[in-house]
Amino acid sequence: MMKTANDLGYGSVKAIIDDKEIQFPSVFTIEREQDIASPVEFESKSQKDEYMKEFLNHMDVTISSSSIKTPGRFLIGQNAIDQNLPLTHFDINDYAGKAESDYSLILTLSMIAGAAVEQAYEEGKDLSEPLKVNTRMAAALPVKEGSNIETKNMYRERYAGSTHQVTFHNFKNPITVTIEFDKVFVATEGETAQLFISTGKDKDLTKKIKEDFDTRYPEMASLVKAEDLIQAKNVVSIDIGAGTVDIVVIVNGKALVSASYSLSEGYDNALEEALEVLRDKKFNFSSVAELKEFLATKPSPLSRGRYEAVQKVVYAQLEPFCDRIVTEVSRSVRKAGATIEVVYVHGGGSIPMKDQTMLRTKLEDKLKDFNGGQVVPVIWIPKEKAQTLNRDGLEFIVDHAK
Repeated sequence: MMKTANDLGYGSVKAIIDDKEIQFPSVFTIEREQDIASPVEFESKSQKDEYMKEFLNHMDVTISSSSIKTPGRFLIGQNAIDQNLPLTHFDINDYAGKAESDYSLILTLSMIAGAAVEQAYEEGKDLSEPLKVNTRMAAALPVKEGSNIETKNMYRERYAGSTHQVTFHNFKNPITVTIEFDKVFVATEGETAQLFISTGKDKDLTKKIKEDFDTRYPEMASLVKAEDLIQAKNVVSIDIGAGTVDIVVIVNGKALVSASYSLSEGYDNALEEALEVLRDKKFNFSSVAELKEFLATKPSPLSRGRYEAVQKVVYAQLEPFCDRIVTEVSRSVRKAGATIEVVYVHGGGSIPMKDQTMLRTKLEDKLKDFNGGQVVPVIWIPKEKAQTLNRDGLEFIVDHAK
């Protein structure tokens, strides 16, 4: 039985399949006739081994499933980016969400099938024979969708309600993988992250949480233990993703749906606004993905001037976004009516926003209004863990589920 922890973000897919960590961009390309490449051939076994070890970066698929209406042959994730073809990604401005989108299933089914091919090759199986996979999966939806039981059930049913077939067209002879879902658990983004923090399972994470607290609030450092922080019962979790910000309020250890909100914009929306300004200033970026790639790459001495000019435009677009996050957090805390002990900020968007914005200070100032003027600690999850908390929480769910 394959175990899949699937954190499907608007920006990237972060998953663990049978202990293997997987991450790739949440994009694909619908191939046209002229885009279809010749089948891959290898000159040596070592070349083939290398290719198959990274098979998830080379996915070229068609999918047969009653749950998917989008027709076509798709290049998935990194392979789509590498071919420089027009990319299809989640519409971060669309209110339909992940549960209704075919893109969720295209990316997820391709990933599970790709992982099955990698495993089968490693085990020396004959790939000309159809592969069969039975998997148990934990997935998450944004608060707005995850708090609606009908939406949750519909999303679960799209996976578990039918058998899916993924065919890989990389080689002369296609590889076929049939996928069935034994069980599908659908959790809420943010809640899964908080679950993982509270388990204390990741000692390094717990240590870094305490270090961040001590650095930011030295006057409280000797009074508060690491366990107090990770096991706090009244918490606000702010998950800043590419297309949403999920604000989950946890009271007495349970997510309070009525006080938890999804802001239908994320870090990528702020980058989209920056993109407009950059184009007006004659900077040539074709997409948010390209802008992100540029910002994440260390500039050379020759490109430093351009890099700093772009960075300045991006920073200017982030502050209004921070203000909208603070407004939503204020609404959540007022609705919760409980005294919040600690706030955690994580998600891919939190990484650049830690140093690029005044978000932490703005949150602290706002939360004092709900705490008699006293500081409510705002903890920033370290960048190496910030994007994977939901994924790790999902792995905990799939490992411990009955």
